[in-house]
Amino acid sequence: MSIIALPINLLVSQHSFGLHRYDLTYGGGDTGTTQTTVLGFPRRTCSLASPELISDEDAARWRTLLHALGGRVNHLAVHDRLNSVPRGTARGTWTASAAAAAGAKTMVIRAGADQAGKTLLAGDWFGVNQGGTNRQMLHVQADTVVDGSGLMAVSFETVLRSPVVANSAIAWSYPTCLMKSQSDSDSWSVSKGKQGGFSLDLLEQWY
Repeated sequence: MSIIALPINLLVSQHSFGLHRYDLTYGGGDTGTTQTTVLGFPRRTCSLASPELISDEDAARWRTLLHALGGRVNHLAVHDRLNSVPRGTARGTWTASAAAAAGAKTMVIRAGADQAGKTLLAGDWFGVNQGGTNRQMLHVQADTVVDGSGLMAVSFETVLRSPVVANSAIAWSYPTCLMKSQSDSDSWSVSKGKQGGFSLDLLEQWY
């Protein structure tokens, strides 16, 4: 299995992100109460679609991507095309200030003293374990500010699936997660000498 990068210049007319949760809910008919059991880590979903008719060059990029994925064989490293960098102002080189355990929803990131006063905002993304096969895109849940020591405490969802090692790199630019196609077949349309109608339906899967 290989990891394919999502081309930045892929022509996309529709792009959606979501979460697929593995929860089981029980309802009490007498009391009206419900209880929910979490059966597994939630997985991110993504769908991509091209315009109906596109240029030969754009169609070639789509065909190349679909062939490279090999159906459900290879992984696609997906980023949020509309939010590829934070709305917050913190930049520079980020690392994990301390180790974070699997199951954690908070961690401290070292952004550097030169970033003091800069921000990371609720709704921003960052990525951990980006060089590995269990990478995660994490969604910032509350605004935070880099302190005078260059540190910021970040709360996020979803929980860490695997530990983050102290001093490991944290990605704020184009963080990714790994996804696979959910379809057994790929097709596209041809009209008036043009091709289009390309699409991908993806679900997060890790090694």
